[in-house]
Amino acid sequence: MAVRSKSLGPTPQRSTRQRKPAVPPRRPFAPYPIVEPPARSGIGAPAGLMMILFGLPLWALGAKYTLDGVVIGINMLAAFLELPARVPAPTGWWNLLLIPIGLLFSYVESSVRLNLFGGPAQLLALLILLALTHGIDIYTTYLGISSLAAQSTGIGQVLNLFWWSPYVAAVVLTYLPELLIRGGWSLLTE
Repeated sequence: MAVRSKSLGPTPQRSTRQRKPAVPPRRPFAPYPIVEPPARSGIGAPAGLMMILFGLPLWALGAKYTLDGVVIGINMLAAFLELPARVPAPTGWWNLLLIPIGLLFSYVESSVRLNLFGGPAQLLALLILLALTHGIDIYTTYLGISSLAAQSTGIGQVLNLFWWSPYVAAVVLTYLPELLIRGGWSLLTE
């Protein structure tokens, strides 16, 4: 009986194939691409300067009517309380000395932001503060525009042309100057 022998060639071995890891290996850190800022059209500084140049006189006009309206409002309150004294309207340099009041109103109106995470009491207090500052500012501007003293000037006559124009002028003179000044400043500083 003949016995077969195995060939003396290479013997088959187990496969050396490696298993894939359960989690793929991390790629090496790739830096973020460098993004160039967009090219500026060159309108920022001149437009910002013009916005400020238009906004400042409008703010002064609105502040003047607001101060006149504050005096009218204080005198209305004094008449309601039957007080004999009345507050005279500020004239001349007193208008310049009272500018910080207008700046404070403008700052509160444009800078106070509602904090939704501060709790209901803080949210209610901020809502009341904002409603009072916006409401008082618009109402006193309206009182100043619609007073007889304002109607004696040329600007006052234009602002009182129709029955609805003092209302519109009060809102415009309350918000437009601040928007122009803030927008112009952001264009100048970008």
